[in-house]
Amino acid sequence: MRRYCSMSSGAWLEGAAGPVQVNVVRYPANRRMDFHSHDAHGVSIVLDGALVEETKRQSVAVSAGWTVVKPAGTSHANRFGPAPATLLALTFPDRIDVEGLGEWRWLTQPATYRAGLRLLRSWRQGTPADREDALTELVASLGSPGAAFARRELPWLRMVRSALEDLGHCESVGVLAARAGVHPVYLARRFRSAFGVSLREFRRITQVRRATQLIVGTRRPLSEIAHRCGFADHSHMCRAFRVVAGVAPSALRVS
Repeated sequence: MRRYCSMSSGAWLEGAAGPVQVNVVRYPANRRMDFHSHDAHGVSIVLDGALVEETKRQSVAVSAGWTVVKPAGTSHANRFGPAPATLLALTFPDRIDVEGLGEWRWLTQPATYRAGLRLLRSWRQGTPADREDALTELVASLGSPGAAFARRELPWLRMVRSALEDLGHCESVGVLAARAGVHPVYLARRFRSAFGVSLREFRRITQVRRATQLIVGTRRPLSEIAHRCGFADHSHMCRAFRVVAGVAPSALRVS
């Protein structure tokens, strides 16, 4: 089995947030990586593209917005999809003991994706203190391995989440609560507890995630991307990016 000190492919950007190495890595379409492991704990967020990751006990197919927590020494193989994939990859030195990094898992926490974009923004434009603050927010958003299991026990929350992810439709909290068979206040409280953000924030982060996927992975005009992702216009998309990531959409496009 091969061992790598860090994820290696086409690194677009390289830097650090305190002692943590931060890279934006571009993987070519259809790339296959046989079983291997890394010497350090890692967290990676898929910015665009898709891949399948396989361990000895299971395989997971993921796309933009997913995050993997990968302890050092985890044996895994990767197969990338028909389009290139871009990952924001964090490598933690052995001397750092971070809660939540001890178990391999993929998760789709919107708060984690938002924290990843804010880390990317602070890394490119902020101060070292900004980067460390953004890193702290990201690690805190990972939660415990048991949190995802708790969400799986609430099927109506999955229904609400799916409705919010459908950017072709926009339903009020009252309508979603009626569909779920719960009171709107109870829905809002349980949704925030499960996903770490409000329903409105979840919808906005979903739009930004879809837009980021197109900004990073295509050369489509930003006005077209805004329309495809459910924004009223380009300026509406810019405002959403400022709220979620603290950066304009154009700043995420690599020339």
